[in-house]
Amino acid sequence: MPQLAPHIFNLLHQQGVQHAFGIPGDFALTLYDALAESDIQPIVMTHEPSAGFAADAYSRIRGLGLAVVTYGVGGLNMVNPVAGAYAEKSPLVVLSGSPGVQERHERELLHHKVKSFDSQRRVYDEVTIYAVTLDNPATADLEIHRALDQAITFKRPVYLEIPRDMVYAEIELADYPPLSLKQTDPDTLVEAMAETRLMLNRAKSPVMLVGAEVHRFGLQAQVIDFAERLGIPVCSTMLGKSAFPEGHPQYIGIYNGAVGNSYVARVVEESDCLIMLGTFMTDINLGLFSAHLEPACAISVTSEHVSVKHHQYPDIRFVDFIRALGNSQDLPYRDPSSIMAMAPRVAPSLGSLSMGGLIYELNQFIDGDTLLVTDSGDVIFAADDIWMKEGTSFLSPAYYASMGFGIPGMIGAQLADPFRRTIVLVGDGAFQMTGMELLTAQRLGLNPIVIVINNGSYASLRMMAHQEADFVKIPRLDYAQLANLMGGKGFVIETGEQLRQAFTEARTSDAVCLFDVHLAADDVSPASQQIASLFAKTLKG
Repeated sequence: MPQLAPHIFNLLHQQGVQHAFGIPGDFALTLYDALAESDIQPIVMTHEPSAGFAADAYSRIRGLGLAVVTYGVGGLNMVNPVAGAYAEKSPLVVLSGSPGVQERHERELLHHKVKSFDSQRRVYDEVTIYAVTLDNPATADLEIHRALDQAITFKRPVYLEIPRDMVYAEIELADYPPLSLKQTDPDTLVEAMAETRLMLNRAKSPVMLVGAEVHRFGLQAQVIDFAERLGIPVCSTMLGKSAFPEGHPQYIGIYNGAVGNSYVARVVEESDCLIMLGTFMTDINLGLFSAHLEPACAISVTSEHVSVKHHQYPDIRFVDFIRALGNSQDLPYRDPSSIMAMAPRVAPSLGSLSMGGLIYELNQFIDGDTLLVTDSGDVIFAADDIWMKEGTSFLSPAYYASMGFGIPGMIGAQLADPFRRTIVLVGDGAFQMTGMELLTAQRLGLNPIVIVINNGSYASLRMMAHQEADFVKIPRLDYAQLANLMGGKGFVIETGEQLRQAFTEARTSDAVCLFDVHLAADDVSPASQQIASLFAKTLKG
């Protein structure tokens, strides 16, 4: 009979999980023993939130990620990044050690306990799609399969708690039916596709808007093929950036309402047939809801709903609708040769470096082997004007928007995709939260380029309402020297020429390279300048 924890690690390894992120603790020591004996490599981070962010980024690339923590102080410390994974549909698995079944009955007050022994599991009920304590050998395998099916089907995190006296417990294998958790009703799909084809055939100016779920469900190839069969312009949301390759001749840029590029906004909002695939309709994705999208002109398809104009079509799987689109016949083809891409709203800096100049130089440096990870804040909005060359090459917390994602997210991303060079764009406030993970990156032999915006402030808060308030100011540090102390290479960047020289040196470096980019506190990206104006109007309104 299989043993509980080794069985879980074997199942996860079969799903492509090769790394587990976390921090050991006494309630998880036996669990870590089982992990060390498995084919999955433990990656010990400096802090549990970092473990969650790294596992989240890993799962976005590999399709499944793993975080392993201890009870109470470990598991509860990781709730925030797991909440972000839930909000942004990232299927990571949380394994938490916990007090043994027997000792729960014998001792009421064990360290790390909060209110009850089930408190942590109940907290995770709110930030995962499935949470369970594996304390019964007869049902454990069934619960494991249910959890993994939920994570893979709905692209949400799941939580498995393992009492420490259950780690090597022999369990009964379940006769688990491999049935889809969500089924498509064939008649409903036929009706939805009939209305979709009619709308596409009548359209004069169709446009496709691609969101994050196209990436999450691995549907990039099908969506590219469909776009090429139609010959229409394609754009993406910020969260879905690079789900459609930005080097494709039909790609025009990011749509972000009034915050984004005005040309892209005009193409999208004047369309008489907007095909939205896997798009999150959030405030950040839609420029603080400055987007003007007419439902009567829209086909909207996600894993949770399908609508054509004002008609709702329940019981259709996202994957099945995309497949049906690909199989559709007699759709009109339009010559894509007249499609124009947006022009980034940036220019090179002459003399002192600006945020726009940084974005310009990034666009010159990025190639098809680049993976870009951004943190929250102005660096997310800078991505409006950054041009990635390949598909699935950009990661950010562009919905949940938690600070601290960037540096640990880089570690998860680079381990998940070791064939690309990772660049991290992070503000100094977010760096001060999780920047110590550069020690982890250096220990693992990773070679990211870390660009720290050193402006002494929470720039995205400062620009919105409280420009001179003390609470938006943060201490300035010598980040370049900090990188040197951690075993990497630090570069102080104040001019465009220094930035270009740093990129040249970093291109061939095998070490962690940190660019300490000095900017004024009020120097922000073009998109953030637009957001500041919109947000000020919202507050006054």
